[in-house]
Amino acid sequence: MDDQADRIQSVFRLVLGDPALVVTDTTTAADVEGWDSLAHINLMFSLEMEFGIQFAGNEFARFTDVGDLRRAIEVKLRF
Repeated sequence: MDDQADRIQSVFRLVLGDPALVVTDTTTAADVEGWDSLAHINLMFSLEMEFGIQFAGNEFARFTDVGDLRRAIEVKLRF
């Protein structure tokens, strides 16, 4: 896992309260217990803080899996 993936993983573990949680690019909310709409918002805000980026409100709903989210973070970090 690269540094960015490790950081994403850490945020997911912290927000969802599961230190053993493993997320991959294909992980979806349906795959993770406790990843509901409130947790999703907390994840987005926590990832914004972790990476120093900001998502537009409509971006939150577009991510279908962790891979989509990771790629969006990569794009934001380039600018």
